[in-house]
Amino acid sequence: MDKLKIKFIFSLIFYVLVLWVSYSLAQPCEEKLSNDFRYDYETKSIFGEKTDVPPKVIDYAYNKKYVIVKQKPISKCSYMYNYPEDFNDESYKNGLNEIYYWVILLKEKKVIGPMLLEDFNSMCKEKNIKLKFKK
Repeated sequence: MDKLKIKFIFSLIFYVLVLWVSYSLAQPCEEKLSNDFRYDYETKSIFGEKTDVPPKVIDYAYNKKYVIVKQKPISKCSYMYNYPEDFNDESYKNGLNEIYYWVILLKEKKVIGPMLLEDFNSMCKEKNIKLKFKK
């Protein structure tokens, strides 16, 4: 290849890298769900003022009243999360290899979970939560 072709290829690679880095930096690190709760894309967690949903959040949906969360836990114990008041070592009833669900009551600033699917469906019916997961 002649020098012009090599220079063109390197220039193209450079511009693609610049565009990729610019795009990456422009992406938000978190999504605000309410004044008190936000989803963190990096940790795949939902952080609240007083309580959090620890990683790994698989999916979530929200409106002005509620946030529903689908989670595949990676660890029960972590110093950086504020667990709900009633959270303890037995909260993940079926161990860490299960999908769990959480409900956040935004007005009350209350996080309920982890729950198994049956309990989650009952709570959604009881509270008339009509949200659906994206995935």
